[in-house]
Amino acid sequence: MKKYLYKITSVFLLSITAISCSDFLDVVPQDQILEDQVYTSEAGVQNAHNGLYLKLAGNNLYGKQLTMDAVDILGQQYNMASYASKYNIATYAYAEATPKSVFLNIWETAFTAILSANKFLESIEEHPEVVSVEKANLLKGEAIAIRAMLHFDMLRLYGPIYKIAPADPGIPYYDKFVTTSNPILPAKDVITKVLADLDIALTLLDKDPILTTGKYVATSDFDANPYYSLNRGQRMNYLAVKCLKARVLLYSGDKPGASIVANEVIAFVKSSGFFPWTTFLAATDAANPDRIFSSENFFALSDYTLYTKQKDLFDSSLAADKIYSPILTRINAVFESNDNDYRSLPSWKIPIIGGKTQKTFYKYEDVTDKTKNFRLQIPMFKLSEMYLIAAESATVSADGIAFLNTLRFNRGLGNLATTAVLATEVTKEYKKEFIGEGQLFFYYKRINSTTIPNGSASSGNLTMTALQYVVPMPDSEINFQN
Repeated sequence: MKKYLYKITSVFLLSITAISCSDFLDVVPQDQILEDQVYTSEAGVQNAHNGLYLKLAGNNLYGKQLTMDAVDILGQQYNMASYASKYNIATYAYAEATPKSVFLNIWETAFTAILSANKFLESIEEHPEVVSVEKANLLKGEAIAIRAMLHFDMLRLYGPIYKIAPADPGIPYYDKFVTTSNPILPAKDVITKVLADLDIALTLLDKDPILTTGKYVATSDFDANPYYSLNRGQRMNYLAVKCLKARVLLYSGDKPGASIVANEVIAFVKSSGFFPWTTFLAATDAANPDRIFSSENFFALSDYTLYTKQKDLFDSSLAADKIYSPILTRINAVFESNDNDYRSLPSWKIPIIGGKTQKTFYKYEDVTDKTKNFRLQIPMFKLSEMYLIAAESATVSADGIAFLNTLRFNRGLGNLATTAVLATEVTKEYKKEFIGEGQLFFYYKRINSTTIPNGSASSGNLTMTALQYVVPMPDSEINFQN
């Protein structure tokens, strides 16, 4: 815990941009610097709040490991057979050096971000005069939702297979800024706390501008300062929290609850006209393809190093033992050899340079027009997932198929046969929809799939048990608990 607190102090100190006197740092305690210099001005509060999103976009969290890298490797999205160090992740060899290091860094960074969110919440409460109640509610709602999201993803990664062992040990939960370690809770108690935080966040965010003007347009409801109302789609907004709540409820096995929330989001989209399905022409535009289907994204994280990561992981010029790419027969099977699916052709191509015979990943490739509002964004919560949750949680199979058909139609595909098996078709859509977004492994773990396709072989499956699905908690946390 002391290591986390040290990191938090460092993060906040780096966010201070107006301190120039080195002697001041020598005589004033760091905690007082944070309070006096950050939280006594509205700009400082905004700076600290924005720092939470910068943390989320870091390599150890959603900027890389929890989206396009480690968690996608666990989901067998790429062929890691010739990539020695990452092959240990693909084979769930968690005791080896690379997996231990990667998952330690994820854990420590996530809990540092959680405690940073708690420090923000504590400090904004102590300085109520700095921003109005309406603005403070927006900022606090986002911070609480971020805290809930991080806890939930740590539970999904390090916690038990919830479907069969909800009472097994999960993770600690931190809803206050503390200097001691909290105990590890049963997984079901973590879910209870996550849902409680999400309900608090929804109450605080009930006047979110995204509900009245969408995700890009600034309004006058929060005066002339665009920080509170502009680009709400790049914040943990009201609709994103709703999506997360639906995701959590489904993970916990509460299909009726998940269905209600997902259908509420779908109904809002239909009535508001916001978040329309991305068109074929937009997704496949020659110069500026919208491969992330940005119009459908309730929250997309801004990552200013995204295109560097695209080149480092997926560029066709990379050597065979460096590139993240699937075996050709595997990716063709995912898309059922159907390039009419416009999740396929814009994002997956056999490159004309680099000597590759397999398809390589272009989802996060830059576009020609640098003014496009979807540049540098990683999808976090989106309309397609609400349709998948609504489909999976439907009480009548035909209703579930109807939700899937809506999604398929808006991906260039025809309707499913009335005899289609709902669970099978949902799995197919998860495989297509979330590549590079880190959700497939968590889907397999949620349904406790006993086998999944082996991404590092042209055929065959891997047997999956708790040994594969449950990432061991880092030694450092175990030592804290003992």
